Amino acid sequence: MSDSKDRDILSEHIKPINYQISLHDLELGGAFSYHGLVKVELEIKATTQDIVVNAHKLQMKDVKLSAPDVETQKASHISYDETSQRATFSFPKEISPSKNAMLDIEFTGTINNNMAGFYRSKYQPTVEPLKSVPREGDSHYMFSTQFESCDARQAFPCFDEPNLKATFDLNIEIPDDLVALSNMPEKESKKTKDGLKVVSFERSPIMSTYLLAWAFGDLEYVEDFTRRKYNGKPIPVRVYTTRGLKDQARFGLKNAYQVVDYFSEVCLTSTRYFRHD
Repeated sequence: MSDSKDRDILSEHIKPINYQISLHDLELGGAFSYHGLVKVELEIKATTQDIVVNAHKLQMKDVKLSAPDVETQKASHISYDETSQRATFSFPKEISPSKNAMLDIEFTGTINNNMAGFYRSKYQPTVEPLKSVPREGDSHYMFSTQFESCDARQAFPCFDEPNLKATFDLNIEIPDDLVALSNMPEKESKKTKDGLKVVSFERSPIMSTYLLAWAFGDLEYVEDFTRRKYNGKPIPVRVYTTRGLKDQARFGLKNAYQVVDYFSEVCLTSTRYFRHD
């Protein structure tokens, strides 16, 4: 008989619909801290006074809940369970069922060096790096995520279980000479403070948290296109490397577009993505 703890899951009465994730004030050096705001659109199916999310090595700063025709509530208490990697937001009044409640969470986190969640990677540059690239001695840094199987909770508070699928909107503030990537094509890039820009991405399809990804750094790419057409046109397929190494990506690129076409044929489906990086 399986241990009952194997089914210790989040409440079935609260379902995420969409995440709007904003990451800003990234400290690319020193403590490697960052600030974030995640706005989660929720369906609340039963009356409750607590909302439980997954969070690991994050600090919540401010939590609010709003719903149509209901006064916005600020969480009166935030508690953490390190063992289960959860945070509980308790509100002063009962929360009634709603099909489009909004949970706003301001938080801080750390870009770690453990290859889990939102993390940093060292590499040796082969060309003169851009001025904004963080460095430590002869090594330089790029930044990326690894959320599978349950490490999205290290990057932002979320309902980090594969059955709790939702769509995702992401924007991230980075130095304006670096390249940012995510699951979806770039929607907009706007300069903010001196030397910084906010890169926004198109909304993702409905998917699990562990499939969300982002990366940024001093990057370049090689590109080819699928031979099959999807919605009337081929899809661009790109392989990214740190700048100066893109020629090493050509073998991978030669195979990548073929893999996309092959599995589209085998699965008898058309890819829902606009490009593959």
